[in-house]
Amino acid sequence: KMSIHKIDQVDGVANIPKKFVTLTATGAIAKGQVVSMDFSVLTNGRGFHVKVTDQNDSPLAIGVAAEAAAASGDEIRVQVAGFNDDVTLASGTLTLSGAGTRLIGTNTSGNVRELAAANNFTTHFAILVKAFTTTSDGAIFIRDHGYYG
Repeated sequence: KMSIHKIDQVDGVANIPKKFVTLTATGAIAKGQVVSMDFSVLTNGRGFHVKVTDQNDSPLAIGVAAEAAAASGDEIRVQVAGFNDDVTLASGTLTLSGAGTRLIGTNTSGNVRELAAANNFTTHFAILVKAFTTTSDGAIFIRDHGYYG
């Protein structure tokens, strides 16, 4: 299924390109949680199962759940590229920096946090595009990793 990217602004609205894929959840996932590839299940092949991300597997973070999955085996729509304002911050606030604040998935709540300088070996999956003044009012831009076409 091809993604449609509407960017013409004919209707006066800036339509920012987004990319979604349908994958299989390996547990309950809430809308807005950061998800990672889950290689513990290979039923549909590697990379086609996702779970709520945690700090230990954040290099496998691929995007943000666009809908909820109630249980393992449910199909779930995941945003894997583009602007997203459904995601939540792990704690506190986060401001924009000139270089672009790199973000990774963290802990079992499926939130985002800033990639610390000490963790430069970890690949970020998104950058901050709107500051978080609370844990839920910011926005990110998810990098297209190219895993899903």
